[in-house]
Amino acid sequence: MGEGSMIQICMIAYTDYVIDARVIRLAETASKNGYSVDLFTPRKKGAKRREAINNVNLYRLSVRPYEGFTIAGYIFSYLNFFCRCFFIISILQLRKHYKIIHVNNMPDFLIFSAILARFLGAKTILDIHDPMPEMYVAKFPTKKKGFLYKMLLLQERLSAAFSTRVLTVHEPLKRDVLIKDGINPDKISVIANFPDEEIFRPIRHFPISNQIRLIYYGTLDIRFGLEGILESIAKIEQKDNLYLKIIGEGDCQSSIKKLIRELMLESTVDFENTVYPLRQIPVFLTQFNLGLVPYRICPATSYMLPVKLLELIAMGIPAITVANVPIRYYFDESMYFAYDPERMTSLTDLISRIIDNPALILEKRQAILSSRHRYLWKHEGQKYLKLLNSLS
Repeated sequence: MGEGSMIQICMIAYTDYVIDARVIRLAETASKNGYSVDLFTPRKKGAKRREAINNVNLYRLSVRPYEGFTIAGYIFSYLNFFCRCFFIISILQLRKHYKIIHVNNMPDFLIFSAILARFLGAKTILDIHDPMPEMYVAKFPTKKKGFLYKMLLLQERLSAAFSTRVLTVHEPLKRDVLIKDGINPDKISVIANFPDEEIFRPIRHFPISNQIRLIYYGTLDIRFGLEGILESIAKIEQKDNLYLKIIGEGDCQSSIKKLIRELMLESTVDFENTVYPLRQIPVFLTQFNLGLVPYRICPATSYMLPVKLLELIAMGIPAITVANVPIRYYFDESMYFAYDPERMTSLTDLISRIIDNPALILEKRQAILSSRHRYLWKHEGQKYLKLLNSLS
């Protein structure tokens, strides 16, 4: 259909679009199925202000995403992005008549940037990737559940109440967190974060040599416990038979570089301090036969279904992870290796055992390949289209 007859959707996401798998999948699913999608994000240094990517109209606003350790820094950046979204979307609503405004958290209160659009007839979707009260506790573990925690809980409830529909990323998060936080369960739909099977295909040739090739890629944040991972690896006696690649950016990147030097792991651990666009990830994953998806146990990570774990499974690569609530909900233990983050010697022992018996990786891979069809985006994409059609 022509652009004039296409249903207009606006998406808002405080993220770097080219590396955010969920936002990409949602936007492209809509754009491939008869919707015209305008998507607003902050603008990283050097990025274009406006471009079209796979028929998604991307607008990067003059707000730099905040990366730091202070609450005030996050609040200022969020409010700056909120104000710019409010003015731009209010103006565009008068011209484009968006039928749906889809807001990805964090923060939840970005949904109120669509208040005029909602008044003029647009439907609103709040997509809760991560629950803000729990993420606050994870990001600032020394803070108590005091006034600010209660305010985050309040803004989550108000944001959900303002929304026409609420989305979230998996069933346990809906059941055990969002409903208990006070969100109406009848409003919540689950669109799981399963990977795009057209991008993440199974590796056909999967040789395992004497050296185990292990990879971590993603955000470098305290909640992932990478310092403890490096200390555990330093205790492995067979380090000559292990190669770990770390790829990512984040708050902990300086401490990771320093710790690699202090533990004399330069010959075992290769740290690449960068991030890759989503479609480049499968290219480098083909070089590895084991993934690492670690984290510390806290209110946020206990209900995190890691996107990286899902991507690895889609490619038939077993992973070492922590068996939290959603991982146990979706996956049989035959599909992953698990360690206890409260007892990091369990990770040392696990990796040592895998080095001594690499056939363990092939056993996990076989279990993954027989079940991976259950965890692909095509099923979730159809659910999302059904929701869009019902709202538009």
